[in-house]
Amino acid sequence: MESRAVTDQADVVGAGSHDYTATYDPDTDFDAWYTRATAALIAPQIRPGQHVLELGCATGLMTSLLASTGANFVGVERSAGYLDRAAARNLPRTEWIQADLAEFTSEGGFDHILATNLLHGFDDPTWLLRRIAGWLSAGGLLHVTLPNPDSLNILVALADGLMTDSLALSDRARMYGTRRAWPAAAFRDLARDNGFEVVATGGVSLKPYPNATMARLPEHVLDGLARAAAILPDNAAMHYTALARAGGRS
Repeated sequence: MESRAVTDQADVVGAGSHDYTATYDPDTDFDAWYTRATAALIAPQIRPGQHVLELGCATGLMTSLLASTGANFVGVERSAGYLDRAAARNLPRTEWIQADLAEFTSEGGFDHILATNLLHGFDDPTWLLRRIAGWLSAGGLLHVTLPNPDSLNILVALADGLMTDSLALSDRARMYGTRRAWPAAAFRDLARDNGFEVVATGGVSLKPYPNATMARLPEHVLDGLARAAAILPDNAAMHYTALARAGGRS
C-alpha cells in the first residue's frame, strides 16, 4: 500500500484547517472520551489481518484502541510532532505516514478507512470522499464521525435561549479548525451523491453539557452516557456513519 504524491491538485478545494497541534492534545483533551467511544463502535467490525487506513491519525490514540483487533494499520497525519508520539506507542502491524490529505494517495485495498472527527475541518470534503472511494477494497467500509448539531447540549442551549442556530459554530469549534456543522442527514446525502451507500448509522456518547462540564463528571457517568448513545443516537455528541461504495457489497 505504497503512498505517492498527487500530481494533479485541480480537484482539491479548501484543503483543510489551520495547524493547531501546538495548542491541542488529542490524548488529554476531553475529546479523548469520544475517541474511545468511537473505537468501541468500530472495533467489532474489524477482523484480524484486515487492512485499516486512518486519516488524520494525530497521536495514534484511535489506532492504539483498535490494535487488539489484529488488523494491519496505516496512519496518515500532517503533524510531525503528533506522528512522533504515535510512533512512540510501538504498536504492532502499524505504519505511520506524514502527509497532508490533499497530497496523500494510495494504491488502495483497505478493508476499513477511518475518517473520524475529521471532515468538518474542510470547506467541502467532496474531493476527499471521492479519493477514499478509490482506496476502499470491494466491500470495504468508510467510518465517519462528525460533531452532531442535534446533540443534547445544543438542544438544551437552544431551549434556554443561549443559541439561536444549531449550525452556528462555537468559539472552540472555530479555534480547532471546524469549517461547518454537518447534520447527519445532510452528510449522508453528500456521501450518497459521491458514490457511497449507507451501511450503518449510530451515535457517539450522549453529551448533555459542554465539554468543560462533562470533564468534571465521574468516569462511571461518562461510561453510562457512552452506552446511552445506543438509545438516543440522533442526539449523541457525534453522529456515526458506516459507508460502502455504492453497489460494492453483496
